[in-house]
Amino acid sequence: MRIAAVRLGLAFATLAAASANADDFYRGKTMTMVVGFAPGGGIDTSARAVARHITRFIPGSPNIVIQTVEGAAGVVAANYLEKRVSPDGLTIAVPGRSWFLEPLLKNPNAQFDPAKFSYIGSTGTMNSLLWVNANSGPRTMREFTNSREPIVFGALGAGMPTAMVAAILAASGMPLRLVSGYPGSARLLLALQQGEVQAVFLTEDSFSLHKELIEQKRVLPILQSRPLQSDIPLVSEFVPTDLRPVLELSQSGETLGMMVAAPANIPADRLDILRSAFMAMANDDEYRADVAKFETTRTAPLDGAIVTKMMRDLAASATPGVVATFNRLKQQ
Repeated sequence: MRIAAVRLGLAFATLAAASANADDFYRGKTMTMVVGFAPGGGIDTSARAVARHITRFIPGSPNIVIQTVEGAAGVVAANYLEKRVSPDGLTIAVPGRSWFLEPLLKNPNAQFDPAKFSYIGSTGTMNSLLWVNANSGPRTMREFTNSREPIVFGALGAGMPTAMVAAILAASGMPLRLVSGYPGSARLLLALQQGEVQAVFLTEDSFSLHKELIEQKRVLPILQSRPLQSDIPLVSEFVPTDLRPVLELSQSGETLGMMVAAPANIPADRLDILRSAFMAMANDDEYRADVAKFETTRTAPLDGAIVTKMMRDLAASATPGVVATFNRLKQQ
């Protein structure tokens, strides 16, 4: 009995020491947050808000710096996370919103498995809306649907939600002409303001630096991805049943929200610290007041363990048939 008690005491002492070492790991360190989009857009703005606040909840209060690794709608940043970053818990990343779809869709340039990353958490499910220029575009879905001329629809890269929703609506019979390839949401918003395009499909926080466009009703929302605004119809209402699984796949970025990820195989104790810090930050009044300046429809934050399960479930749901239809529409 005495030997067993001694062994038990030693075990508890070892665990306590390990916990203490984990808590002290970040003291005096500098962390890096990799961001997959250029400054000025919604992703960069939201990521910087996380960076400003999360270290307050990490034991040791480390510093944090932003490293922009833009390109291919977040895929370059995710590849960087996979290939170049040590799994020591000092580097976290916000690649974007739909970057994780590319390997599921068999894009050879996406050299990572999103189901294997370590997920710190998500800021929560988001609502994307179809925004139109109030002066040059249709002001309602009735006007959109009945337009005699194709509506010029601007988007980021092919395969991203901004382009895929347009492609799915076009396949559903909507009169539109897709112009994709804009490098970021900031440039896309400029195109919408100037009348270069008449419609875009973006989250509300994409307007974080241009809230006056919404407040002055220079842009109008006429369609939404989630039932968060009672007076705006859903995208799914205008899409036939056979295309709805493709729509759900294309909108998984909104379902999963803006995720904070890290390399696979981070030491479990450090991952626990980062996840706990993220959730504490997400429920903190100071952080919420900060993000309230540019976010209006985000729901409750998601813990990293929940995000991990959601990502694995999504990977399993990307069946060959759904992927084939997605890729076909992506090319149109």
